[in-house]
Amino acid sequence: IISGIIMRPSVVALGKHFGNLGKMYGEYRFALAPNEQKAFKGFLDQAVVKVFKNYVWSQWYYYVPQTVAAYLIYDWAKKTNAASNRKNPADYANDQ
Repeated sequence: IISGIIMRPSVVALGKHFGNLGKMYGEYRFALAPNEQKAFKGFLDQAVVKVFKNYVWSQWYYYVPQTVAAYLIYDWAKKTNAASNRKNPADYANDQ
């Protein structure tokens, strides 16, 4: 009750479901069905490029020194292992 006015549902609204009680004018909604949407629209220019720019390009100092150091240690270990497992040709010089 607002200032003597009692709101009563109209006869037309009584037979409708709750979601269809009134009409809204001036509101437009457009939607595509899920099978009509492009699943990878903007994937390269929005997802990949932004991730590269934000995490790879602007924060290179977090992972480049560690990666270079790890590669140098790996390369040294591979060369040392190959050299230690190599047979000495002088040991087999007198074999027939």
